[in-house]
Amino acid sequence: MARLEHVWEGRNRRRALEASAGAILVIALADWWTAPYVSLGLLYLFPIMLAAGFLPRWATLLLGLGCALLAEAFGLPDPSWVRFGFEALALGGCGLFAAELARDRSQAPLAGSHLRPVRAGSRAVAQGRRSSRADESAQPV
Repeated sequence: MARLEHVWEGRNRRRALEASAGAILVIALADWWTAPYVSLGLLYLFPIMLAAGFLPRWATLLLGLGCALLAEAFGLPDPSWVRFGFEALALGGCGLFAAELARDRSQAPLAGSHLRPVRAGSRAVAQGRRSSRADESAQPV
């Protein structure tokens, strides 16, 4: 199975942002071309999630807001500020969530580097046995 976290590596930044911009353009054109009662606004979520791993938080929110504007402009015929607000919140929130997942994945190898190795006594306690060191500390002084 393909490992998707390689998509958000630094060397793929330009290609991912270009693919994201292209996908947003294709979705907007398809949304404009389709019937007025068919909304493709949900599809904007995928390019936002792709770009979110490379953009700062404010740009991810701005991208979500822009895609919500496109979905509202080309989607359903009756404009609604409530629908626009929920779309902007959903697209921006999912973009921020994807960005945090990508950042956490990239920092995961560094997270445990400050921990010390497990000692034999610690393993015995983890397995339900008491080590001699644990017996010594349990004795009253």
